[in-house]
Amino acid sequence: MYLQSYVLTHATTHSLDRYLPYEINFVQMKKILKIIGWTFLILILIGIGIGTYFYQTNPMIKAIVNNDESKLYYFPTKEMANMDDIDYSESILNIEDSIKIYTYEFKATGNKKANIFLVHGAGGNVSSYKSLIKPLIENGFGVYALDWRGYGKSTGIPNYKGVMKDTEIAFQDFIRKTTKDSLKTIVYGLSLGGQMAVKITKDNQNRVNLLVLDGTVESAQSLAIDYAPVEYLKEKAEESPEDFNQDYVAVRDIAYIKNIPKLIIHSRIDRDIPFFRGKNVFDSAREPKEFWETETDHIMTLRDLTDEAIEKITNKIR
Repeated sequence: MYLQSYVLTHATTHSLDRYLPYEINFVQMKKILKIIGWTFLILILIGIGIGTYFYQTNPMIKAIVNNDESKLYYFPTKEMANMDDIDYSESILNIEDSIKIYTYEFKATGNKKANIFLVHGAGGNVSSYKSLIKPLIENGFGVYALDWRGYGKSTGIPNYKGVMKDTEIAFQDFIRKTTKDSLKTIVYGLSLGGQMAVKITKDNQNRVNLLVLDGTVESAQSLAIDYAPVEYLKEKAEESPEDFNQDYVAVRDIAYIKNIPKLIIHSRIDRDIPFFRGKNVFDSAREPKEFWETETDHIMTLRDLTDEAIEKITNKIR
């Protein structure tokens, strides 16, 4: 009996010894998995916290997430810079009951060569572009420019339908004021204004003699893609073109402009609108067309390459 008990006890102990390491390993594994789980959860919470912080504090990220175009594409300033050293007049156009926009007519120095309808970019207001307007008027071009709703003295809040309506009504006013002088008409679009310039030209091909684009935007969707701060938002923008303005798209609309000469300018070192965006717009355009590759800051061709710019524009309206 004693021998039998010893053998049974020894066998049982031996059996437990054999399985004990596996039990210990299982316990250790549970601890490791628990640590990994908590670590992963903490990282997720930290990520959510960081994302929420940037969403609340970074207007651009918030605008991209919410597709808030009034903050995503438009950066107006209300304060007007001094333009007393330029000969100009200003007018007010009533767009809607609560919307009034200001337009500016800059008088050409000497004999006037042509009339330019200038559509400025997303930032500032007309006065912010004085350094680009001066070379034009000093070389014989009359310039008509407008401030969209929300820009400068103009009332309202900018949005893609509103700024296009402002541009169309201003262009009608421009045509009324310049028809009698029988000079040629140039539509000149800068950056975001390039989209409106293309649309205006497409819709008024019997009234426009030259289209000039400098640092033009390709589309509203391309802006969202290029400025997306994280890959997720970039992919979201790429996969959802319907989320963005389709009423006027420069890279699409320019293909419908037939016989009007086009001068498309884009700087290879442009940090605001990638060089290939301007090239895409050019590739979509019909002849006659010219692509002028520069190395200036964004839309600064008239300021930095005045003589060449004036020569190219003048030659295209002869």
